[in-house]
Amino acid sequence: MKNQTRILVVDDNRSLVRIVEGILQRIGYEIITAYDGVEALDQARLKKPDLIILDIVMPNMDGYEAARRLQSDPATAPIPILMLTVKGHVEEDPTPDTLREWQGKVRERMAGFDAGAVEFMSKPVTAKELVNKVKAVLWMNRVKGRRQGSDGQWVD
Repeated sequence: MKNQTRILVVDDNRSLVRIVEGILQRIGYEIITAYDGVEALDQARLKKPDLIILDIVMPNMDGYEAARRLQSDPATAPIPILMLTVKGHVEEDPTPDTLREWQGKVRERMAGFDAGAVEFMSKPVTAKELVNKVKAVLWMNRVKGRRQGSDGQWVD
């Protein structure tokens, strides 16, 4: 049975969009694409995806602004946003020489979360990392939408 989960992939790098699309289609997700923030807003309102994978650096409207607008629109606010970008890549152990750069990258990540992202991934990313993160975000969003009934069972 095919998974009908719909994911909007937004990046101005068309090659990257095709790669992400191929990876996620292979495991059964339906993929919608957009190439800038303005198109992302339109597609999100029209297609109502279950998840948005959003780049930051794009023409017309960057990912931060697109995320803020998606979060402020009641029709799209419930859709989780995973930022996938070259910005914000941090080394696990900064050295004294790289500390200032590391701090700037952490600020980039925090700006993504402040704009409404629920998760942040830095490019480059492996297919396995991407799939695992997508599954985790989708699972968390499903759990968030459920509540525990009086009998202790989870209900939708």
